[in-house]
Amino acid sequence: MASRMDSGLEGSMQSLPTKEETHDDGESVRVYLRVRPATERELAIASPQVIFVDGPSVVVKSDPPRSFTFDGVLGETSTQQEVFESVGRAVGSSCLAGYNGSVYVYGQTGAGKTHTMCGPINSVQSMQFDERRGILCRMLDFIFAEVARRGADGSSSEHRCRCSFLEIYKEQITDLLEPQNANLQVREDLTRGVYVERLSEVAVSSLAEAFQVPSRNR
Repeated sequence: MASRMDSGLEGSMQSLPTKEETHDDGESVRVYLRVRPATERELAIASPQVIFVDGPSVVVKSDPPRSFTFDGVLGETSTQQEVFESVGRAVGSSCLAGYNGSVYVYGQTGAGKTHTMCGPINSVQSMQFDERRGILCRMLDFIFAEVARRGADGSSSEHRCRCSFLEIYKEQITDLLEPQNANLQVREDLTRGVYVERLSEVAVSSLAEAFQVPSRNR
């Protein structure tokens, strides 16, 4: 299947599947490619189509042509909801089941990383209802809704949601909620697993509370 495409790739996204979805070979990282549509500038200068989607692979029109295969490819017409269903839902389910989960986006400037992760979010309402909201908002919405559903069903399990906000720059970790906490260290123990020592955590129980976390110390 050919997909109309500009001259660049967006970036791969990695996610940790639930235990049941883990590959038979024990693979715990999945890599997805999202293809962004051509920009207005690229359309104006008639940039040629150089990337074609073929199932879980993309073919780059070069000499010679090159093919790359991923766990999944999301074409330029893919919606934010489709991206969440392919990548984010499994990670959220893993977290609720007690496993660590991570979503990481990579790509050059203008590839669409921020759009994919966040979308144009500027309020709690847009975080919950805007169709352009990204993976992060949809995962939080999914997790809080699932916790509420389990509570309504009489589940005896208890869930506590805490948010942190950190920056890794030149291999230095800084707590963005407490900027004076710089040069933090990554630790690991049998109880907590992998964690960042002295990283502040904020308890949240709703999308509204989670929305406020990044702006606490701005």
